[in-house]
Amino acid sequence: MRIAALIGAIVLILVATFQGDDSPDTWFAIKEIKIKGDLKYSSEDQLISDYSSLFDQSLLTVPMADVLSVVLSSEWVASAEIRKVWPNTLQVLVHEYTPLAYWRDGQLISTSAVVISPDEVPSLSLPKLYGPADSSDVVLEQFGLIGQVLASTSLRINTLTLEPRGAWNIIFTNGVKVKLGREGILERLQRFIAVYKSDLSGRIDQITSVDARYPHGVAVGWKENN
Repeated sequence: MRIAALIGAIVLILVATFQGDDSPDTWFAIKEIKIKGDLKYSSEDQLISDYSSLFDQSLLTVPMADVLSVVLSSEWVASAEIRKVWPNTLQVLVHEYTPLAYWRDGQLISTSAVVISPDEVPSLSLPKLYGPADSSDVVLEQFGLIGQVLASTSLRINTLTLEPRGAWNIIFTNGVKVKLGREGILERLQRFIAVYKSDLSGRIDQITSVDARYPHGVAVGWKENN
């Protein structure tokens, strides 16, 4: 009984403390948003600005689903953990997307295959992927398959392009351009790799392009002085 009376007294004191306010909602209005997390591509100030619509909403009544929707609307936020810190604070632990490649012009694709469209595109050492607007999943899948084929070589993709008619082209980081066409992409790539290792790797600066669309070999374009 004494414990119950003590709790009741504390509640009465708290109620009396807030009686000057209009309603219980105003007692717990959000006045501070604390951002936590390893931020690489966004800033604390920017995130707080993005979440400004949450200020003055009540911690007591605001649905957590609504809060999460606002938090995830920020361009770099992949996921977040949210805590209500009474009486007036939201604590947001942010997990950012990790960019994997540039996509088209002004976008990126994350390691989770999400297309990101930031207001400011960071300058990063990433491959560039191109294709029709709705083809990001297809291009990303092909990028992964090609990467597996290249894993045992020194060749790395600088640009991978899917043309509107379905043909694939690669520019490697050493400057070599390879046309792979629309069919048998990985087989053609392996054929190019075999020729590259045996005949071309020492003459990169003499090559303009390689056409691997032939059934039993490749056609090499040489610079004019060769």
